[in-house]
Amino acid sequence: MLGLIIAGGAALSPSPKGLGFCVVKRMNEIHLETIDSTNTYAKMHSAEFPLRQITCITAEEQTAGRGRFRRAWVSPKGVNLYATFYFRVPAGQRDLVSLAQVMACSLAAILLEEGLHPKIKWPNDIQLSEKKLSGILCETAFYEKEVEVFLGVGVNVNMGNELLGKVDQPATSLKEETRREWDRMLLLRKLQKQFTHDLELFRQQGFAPFHPLLEKLLAYKGQEVRCFDGQKEWVGICHSITPDGQLNILLADNSLHKLVSGELLRNDS
Repeated sequence: MLGLIIAGGAALSPSPKGLGFCVVKRMNEIHLETIDSTNTYAKMHSAEFPLRQITCITAEEQTAGRGRFRRAWVSPKGVNLYATFYFRVPAGQRDLVSLAQVMACSLAAILLEEGLHPKIKWPNDIQLSEKKLSGILCETAFYEKEVEVFLGVGVNVNMGNELLGKVDQPATSLKEETRREWDRMLLLRKLQKQFTHDLELFRQQGFAPFHPLLEKLLAYKGQEVRCFDGQKEWVGICHSITPDGQLNILLADNSLHKLVSGELLRNDS
């Protein structure tokens, strides 16, 4: 049975179909009405969570949602999916830096099953129609034998154009792309099931099993891009993904440069 914990308000309204789709075993659930950020909540309360379970924190709205580079994540009430998955992995877990990309692959796999055509903008944004649908934020805390992982994901589900216009980049939602309302609880259940499976695979084999999907769905492949890695801006052709989830760009001198992190943009200038 699901260990459902209701805190601070009502949960996402489950439809019978949503509950019947799959029961994610051994997942501790916390649902909040309003919170500053699900990742912040998870970091403040992680000592209270079961050690050997995934804890999934969701909220109806976030008042201070954030993405990578501490950017604000527009988080209106009752229309989107805001979730943080908390769990621990061994300190020696291989490809740890690629965990956010595992979540991106989990979500992309669900969208593909729905007949959609997602792209993954490296390292871990999900796009539909070249617009941002989802962002993922992975934060970690290292200890001698284990690493705490706070893996946040935001998905624009039933967000309308007026609210999407407040996002600081071209953005879309599942509703805008398909012209229908989506069951957020059903989407959450599918994501929980898919990610639980994928996390176990990652624990055993690292990022390698996810490499083909990320390579296939890589946004801007073959196009000129620019990426600031924190020290230097690189310009080249978006070439390929390495087996551990990093990005190869083809430079003007015909050499490949591997990017470990950064903000990737298509070079339209």
